[in-house]
Amino acid sequence: MTKYISIISILIIFISCTSKTEKRIITNLQSPDQQNKFSFVVDSSGVLFYNVQHNDVEFIKKSALGFELQKHSLKNNFKILSSEESTHDTQWKTVWGQRETVRDYYNELTLHLKQKETNLLLDVVVRAYNDGIAFRYVFPKQENLKDFIIMDELTEFDFVDDYKAWWNFADYDNYEKEYYNSPISKIGDSIQFWRRPGKEERANMANTPTTIEVNDNLVISIHEADLTDYAGMNLLNTLDNSKLKAHLTPWLNGDLVRAKTPFQSPWRTIQISENAGGLVESDMIMNLNPPNAYEDTSWIETYKYIGIWWELHIGKTAWAEKTQFGRPITKPHGANTKNAKYHIDFAAKHGISDVLIEGWDKGWDDMEGSWTGYGIFDWKTSTDDFNIEEVCHYTKEKGVRMMMYHETISDIDHYEPAMDELYKMCSDLGIKTIKVGYTGDVNYDTEKKTYKQHHHGQYMVRHYKKMVQKAAEYKLMIVNHEPIKFTGEQRTYPNLMAREGVRGQEYNAWSKGNQPEHGVVLPFTRILGGPIDYTPGVFKMFLGKRDWSEVPFRVKTTICKQLAYYLTMYSPMPMAADLPENYEGNAAFQFIKDVPTDWSNSKVLNGKIGDYYTVVRQEKGTDNWYLGSISDENGRNLDIDLSFLSKDKTYEATIYADAEDAHWLENPEIFEVTKKQVTSKNKMTLKLAPGGGQAIAFKEIK
Repeated sequence: MTKYISIISILIIFISCTSKTEKRIITNLQSPDQQNKFSFVVDSSGVLFYNVQHNDVEFIKKSALGFELQKHSLKNNFKILSSEESTHDTQWKTVWGQRETVRDYYNELTLHLKQKETNLLLDVVVRAYNDGIAFRYVFPKQENLKDFIIMDELTEFDFVDDYKAWWNFADYDNYEKEYYNSPISKIGDSIQFWRRPGKEERANMANTPTTIEVNDNLVISIHEADLTDYAGMNLLNTLDNSKLKAHLTPWLNGDLVRAKTPFQSPWRTIQISENAGGLVESDMIMNLNPPNAYEDTSWIETYKYIGIWWELHIGKTAWAEKTQFGRPITKPHGANTKNAKYHIDFAAKHGISDVLIEGWDKGWDDMEGSWTGYGIFDWKTSTDDFNIEEVCHYTKEKGVRMMMYHETISDIDHYEPAMDELYKMCSDLGIKTIKVGYTGDVNYDTEKKTYKQHHHGQYMVRHYKKMVQKAAEYKLMIVNHEPIKFTGEQRTYPNLMAREGVRGQEYNAWSKGNQPEHGVVLPFTRILGGPIDYTPGVFKMFLGKRDWSEVPFRVKTTICKQLAYYLTMYSPMPMAADLPENYEGNAAFQFIKDVPTDWSNSKVLNGKIGDYYTVVRQEKGTDNWYLGSISDENGRNLDIDLSFLSKDKTYEATIYADAEDAHWLENPEIFEVTKKQVTSKNKMTLKLAPGGGQAIAFKEIK
């Protein structure tokens, strides 16, 4: 339902100055609950600005808007031609998600602007939600602006004070970074904080979402929504106090965005909450995307999977048959037919529907150490020791499926033209999901030693959209690794199940690993954009040394924290990542088997960025609830009440808890399983070991 109401005020203010009188036009927009306020200003020079406040706290002060185009400057000389205002309050059903029904409730203002000398038209659309503010630019169809190139987006986020921020480095190509917390003025400081060697030229720049703690009762996150034909936005530290600026990932010739009217930018989003958990519960990013593009979604499903994956990272087996990354192989090839059948048997035995098999196709032998190449893979020819037809026939006999893996090494020139044939092949084989990886430089030419594009630029943004649309033609679901960031587009394309885009579990297998606080930062940063493929569920924490390292590798969590990740690392398609032999006979595996993948409702019970996080989720179609709680390197006791449970019902709580002496560093694999009956009137204390967690299944007793 849409209705038009008076939600803005336009004021002409004359301010007496020493030499002249300044004329400003101020336009205000408030959220339905009147707590969030966006103010739009056109000053006497026709320059566009905005500011944002929550209740009486202004946290973004006068910040610029506009563009530099290749042939025009859209920076000043604007006047407001007219405005439109409305309120929208609707609900929509998710195909899958953290809740079944989403409310889309906001006030909207559209300002129609005209540049005085050029007569160029530009609209700014603003939406004020109870959980944040969003705005986007719209270039209407017009005779004097048809094809154009954006050379700079002038959007600023000028913060009132040097608040504490949670961020990671941006470099146009990779989101797999550690998160830091620092004052805004230190974002991207490559002297104080470590960054990837060779990327120093892009210091002072952060990826989004970047989350900022304004005070004890106000936390916000800067991101974007509906990124489908534009360059990914980074946040540039301007080194001007605590001012951040939109910095778009360029084409290699320096163009930022290539467009033609009519055209619109992604939404620039400012999620707002009085506590960190409110950011997690916000649906604003999804709401800013278009509705579901598919009439029939019966073929889209959620599930858990296992696979030939972790064994490759820990060095038990190899991706390739003969040479891997330019070196001879001294271990077995993992993706052979016998090993695939072993995993299929395990999946069938334990009710797991899909088996991911990496390294099944020709091309891995030819990869260089830098994971680059041109024309290496054809993505349809099996290795000599793997028979894909035999394996897929075996999966049908066992009632499971193979999950296809395509490592593109970002060879888009070859992969994109082949997608139609490849996706038809998958459909014919009974495959439902493709995991697509994008390691390496985009369209790298091995002879010329050059690459053509960045991962986070407009070229690749367009590719990711083409890929998921093409997959839908064959009723296939997609999981991406090395992707463009999630910006809520799973609402429009619900076959886009999860994206990696994070320093994930595999870093524990061959690097210094992810620190204990990593898991309690991601829900309030990366996962705000959309579902994550973190690959949880590792039970063997001590991984030993490798032949190329004197340092032993390990996972820096307890087993119960890995269980809790199935709730806290939200994905509709989570992996049980460990080796099957580490699950057999382990009582903790029962929780992985039981935990659902689709939800009617989700609630955050507590959370502090970098410290702890507890979430509960209701299984879709039942009154059963599941809880996941995790901590950083410190042990904690967290008191909760069970009022989220249905009243007048009794539940059996199966509790997977860290044992008394559990500790991520010294004793991570001990836990206890207990059961007790509870109701919504009960309270509980969650005892989390250092680096630990707790997972609980609340099942209704009928």
